[in-house]
Amino acid sequence: MNEQLTHAVDDRHAVLSIATKPRDTIRYVLTHKKLSYFIIVGIIGMFASNLISFIGMDFTGAYTLGDIVYSTLLSSLLLYFLSTALSAGVLTLSAKAFGGIGKFKEMFRMISVTMIPYIWILPIILFWMQFAPQSFFNITYIETSLSDLILQFVCGTFIIIASLWTYVITVVGISEVHRISTWKAFFASFIVIIILVVSARYLLF
Repeated sequence: MNEQLTHAVDDRHAVLSIATKPRDTIRYVLTHKKLSYFIIVGIIGMFASNLISFIGMDFTGAYTLGDIVYSTLLSSLLLYFLSTALSAGVLTLSAKAFGGIGKFKEMFRMISVTMIPYIWILPIILFWMQFAPQSFFNITYIETSLSDLILQFVCGTFIIIASLWTYVITVVGISEVHRISTWKAFFASFIVIIILVVSARYLLF
């Protein structure tokens, strides 16, 4: 079984193979990779995700881009463990409601793997921040040009694709870890999303 699985993934790095064979790749890394692998992948993915949250924010020049990147990297270390543990715990309970048999340990590692699409676009985000900050941030003293709008559209498209693929991997991962159908995994994740959205709106309003 392990030999067949290794052959199916073609022994490629999960960062690449998960794009075309998400289920085989998830099964492969859960079987063969150590915890340190998932932590590194998860932190880098969280770092990219947190950088995305700065898009459209006011930039006054009080902090340099280096300061923003460095502080984001440090905060990602803590946020990774908190958000991944919370997501793994909630999704484990949700999946068990649909007959899932997975454990928290497996879910924690699987959630880390779902951050891989953000690793794909990390170079794009860093390039965008450095060479066209006026289109990445909201800088009132710099007028937005047509080229800036085009760059926003192109980079935004990549971010949307990465976000959607992250969700696809999450659903596939829940299905694989808990040994349930893809549809059950989808509903398990969708219920969690609804709960989070409702909770957020209740806390804000």
